[in-house]
Amino acid sequence: MRFEGKVAIITGAAGGIGSAAAALFAKDGCRVAALDINEPALEALAEKTDGLPGVVTPVLTDAFDPDDVTRSVAAVLGWTGKVDILVNCVGGSTIIPNTGRPVEELSLEEWKKLLDFNLDSTFLFCKEVLPQMKSQGFGKIVNMSSRAATGLGGSPAAYAAAKAGIIAMTTRIANEAGPYGVNVNAVAPDTTLTDRILNELWLAKSEEDKQAYLNSVALRRMGQPEDQAKVIAFLASEDADYISGQTIHVNGGM
Repeated sequence: MRFEGKVAIITGAAGGIGSAAAALFAKDGCRVAALDINEPALEALAEKTDGLPGVVTPVLTDAFDPDDVTRSVAAVLGWTGKVDILVNCVGGSTIIPNTGRPVEELSLEEWKKLLDFNLDSTFLFCKEVLPQMKSQGFGKIVNMSSRAATGLGGSPAAYAAAKAGIIAMTTRIANEAGPYGVNVNAVAPDTTLTDRILNELWLAKSEEDKQAYLNSVALRRMGQPEDQAKVIAFLASEDADYISGQTIHVNGGM
């Protein structure tokens, strides 16, 4: 098992890509601290993964609150004495309704909130785990960017800016932490058929629009959370020991 004896913190673990990653890591023997603000969904994840070789422990966490981030990481270190892997899955473009409007119509508050949710939360968790990873001489960090980082695809400008920032931050931290044995990479999905995307976006599309999107994907299908989770797990494993500072695009060929 790839992650036997390893400890991972996975943020945004209550649903979508984070949940799929937590389940896959536990299947491979990992001890997973599943962080999210959605307590019922965390409990459901723990129940779903019960009986796997690894264990998933829910940790209720507000990724917007620096003190809560510090508390949660300290709690995990108190239980386990180490953090081998950090997967930053907190994020999304729909936390604020209608932020896909032209930039001149956005308030500074809306802009900052999307950046906070996507970019700042990633920074906070990296900041908290890096001292431990450096001191133990080992660590794997996987951040979530997006195809939106290119400015393509119609995502809100603030979301695109945040995801582009994650790519730059990933490269910079990889350079800083590499001498200490810490690998830092990012995964950049396009639209992934999580429950939230299904209910909020996909089902609202006409059949014509759905087919047009599928035609834009070389593999002619929607990405699933498990597609992203497999790449996250690869980057967190020993198979990726010589990969750092990279962003892997997982979008079916777009």
